[in-house]
Amino acid sequence: MTRKILLYSAIVIHAIAMIAFTLYLMKLPWLASDEKFLIWSTSALKFSSREVPPSEDFAFINTSYDLQLIDRFDEYGFPVGNQVITNRNKLAQLFQVINDGEAQPKYLFCDIHFVDSTEVDSILHREFKKLNNIILSAHLDQFGELEAPIFEEINFGLSDYVIGSVFDGVYKYQLVYQDSLKLTPLKAYEQLNQFSSESSGPFVKIGSRWTLNNFIMNYRLLQKDIEDLEAGFNPVSLGELLYLEDRDIQDFLANKIVFIGDFYENDMHETLFEITSGPLILLNAFLSIKEGDTIINVWFFLLMFIAYLYFSYMVFVEGDYMEKKISKLASASVTKYLIGFASYLILLTLLSILTFFLFNVHINIFFVAITYYVSDKLVGLARGLVHRS
Repeated sequence: MTRKILLYSAIVIHAIAMIAFTLYLMKLPWLASDEKFLIWSTSALKFSSREVPPSEDFAFINTSYDLQLIDRFDEYGFPVGNQVITNRNKLAQLFQVINDGEAQPKYLFCDIHFVDSTEVDSILHREFKKLNNIILSAHLDQFGELEAPIFEEINFGLSDYVIGSVFDGVYKYQLVYQDSLKLTPLKAYEQLNQFSSESSGPFVKIGSRWTLNNFIMNYRLLQKDIEDLEAGFNPVSLGELLYLEDRDIQDFLANKIVFIGDFYENDMHETLFEITSGPLILLNAFLSIKEGDTIINVWFFLLMFIAYLYFSYMVFVEGDYMEKKISKLASASVTKYLIGFASYLILLTLLSILTFFLFNVHINIFFVAITYYVSDKLVGLARGLVHRS
């Protein structure tokens, strides 16, 4: 009886420890290549039945071709040439028109990097101050320090893709950076819905609901969608928009969520399906929060606990059912070295598919499977030493 109690206690403790380890892995910026394929394949299957948001709820303003030259200075303040930025004069004109209208946009995402000064900044700052439904983008510099917009007292959020971008693309997305700096889609969602959010370990509490801080996004709009004339999401160039009458511009933007930024040229990133513009990634992250894609509940943890209990049972009990089944299908050489790892990898793959379709959560299966396999071998080694003694 005592031996059984110790065995079951070890299984429960090991399962809880592995769940904690899994949550830790979800915070990391990289994925194993096999995990990328699993995420791509399951996401593609879900994407095939996606719900595209109504095009009349959004307006995209492209700044790719509305640029200006300003002086570039070195770290000591000496001029070293020129640099290209988004045309601030045109932006000032646009926001003057918006503020003069009776019907305002529902919300404004201004995904432009404001770090250098120009002669029209005072005008643009004045127009920003008139708006209580706008958010600007901030970024991290090469040292990982925040570069806030030069416009003081204007709402901003972090728009860098700090999870996933360190290797070869934006696969994971993070809501709160270093437990305190909220990313732009989360801050916008808070402001639109009068919610507050707070970070707690690997989780974020949004209002009364909990979500994982790091998650794989469900893409509802792709770059090809905004390039399709029939889809209704085509960005309008800033310069072309300003050719319209003020009233027409105001009517076009009224009661819409507006994204202003570079949709085609200098703000492109590799994502799960294709090369995608920065403003479109912000939109998809915002929609993931809005639609509750990332929300988790007690059923998620219950499923994880039951599954991990069985995996830990496999670690501590020799010759379990799954290993015997796989052994019958494998050759002797494969069985000797890989059967245990294959058992855990197959089961964790099935679990990850299940959690993705039920809770929109992918598990880092490869490193969890390795850890289970190593635990299995260590327990087996310890069992052999005990028997020999």
